Amino acid sequence: MSDSVLVIGGGIAGIQASLDLAEAGARVVLVEREATIGGIMAVLDKNFPTLDCSICIEAPKMSEVDLHPNIEILSLAEVDGVDGGPGDFCVQIRQKARYVTDACTRCGECATVCPVVLPNEYDSGMAARKAIYTPIPQSAPGAYVVDMESCLNTPPNYLPCNHCTQICPPKSIDFLMPREAIITRQVGSIVVSIGYDMLDPRLIHEYGYGSHPDILTAMEFERLINSAGPTGGEIIRPSDGKHPDTILFVLCVGSRDHRYYRHCSRFCCMYSIKHAYQAIDHGIPIIDVMHMDVRAYGKGFDSFWQRAQEGGANFIHGRPARMSPSGDSRIKVLYENIKQGARAESAYDMVVLANA
Repeated sequence: MSDSVLVIGGGIAGIQASLDLAEAGARVVLVEREATIGGIMAVLDKNFPTLDCSICIEAPKMSEVDLHPNIEILSLAEVDGVDGGPGDFCVQIRQKARYVTDACTRCGECATVCPVVLPNEYDSGMAARKAIYTPIPQSAPGAYVVDMESCLNTPPNYLPCNHCTQICPPKSIDFLMPREAIITRQVGSIVVSIGYDMLDPRLIHEYGYGSHPDILTAMEFERLINSAGPTGGEIIRPSDGKHPDTILFVLCVGSRDHRYYRHCSRFCCMYSIKHAYQAIDHGIPIIDVMHMDVRAYGKGFDSFWQRAQEGGANFIHGRPARMSPSGDSRIKVLYENIKQGARAESAYDMVVLANA
């Protein structure tokens, strides 16, 4: 029976599971699909209801995983197959090349000369990165990675661009690495902590996502209020760079909806309340939160909801029917106000969708 454990997914759940297992004496193989461990928590600003800094909590754990002698991190990797049974699994793992060795010092010189500019997925596409990049400042593993889908080079035979290899001080960029490798590990147990994906709000046409630049997803707003985000923590409208005076937060976007997800995520209420509270803290005068029901189910959640209300957030029991651009660059929202039993219409400078 093997004393090794495979952990699939390097978000906060996978990180904590890996640390607990390693401290108990198990040898851990941590498989992460992205270039760095950390997952969603690494790009959040604050946690609810305490408003503690998210990366301040996770970064030390990421570093501990990276340095722990009992933990092997396989980034840019996915499980390709599993054979055997409990106590004796044989796992095949497909790992893509980084094209950057561990000699990388993260000086960033390569990114300054790279001619390829791309949307940064870690900033929800609201900022840019290069084809050679580090996902976040606290990345683990720490070496830069080459986005070979966008790089001008097609190794090993076509290498027209050598800007990064020429400027790299430790000469850590190697375009002759094999494109991918199949790795086999014997483990006794498997922990699955693969995280979650969010609904593409473009599927819900009545909410107008994509028709107006100031209709944002919750994750896009999260990056706006993050000091490490594209605006340095300022809440500004993508359309004109101005500070909004009115923001509408819409809950249950795609959840409790028979067309998409019938269940409640039990999560969007609290992160939207957190966003509303942070918007108040940033000095936004008018904050509306439109909801079907509010589920403040955890320790301190209900009191945090009350703090947001006392701070000035206006909670509307209702559901939007249509969002569309108005003539003055604002967003017109037609909705049902359940408390008043009437249809209503309001205009906002920014709308944030809590997509399932």
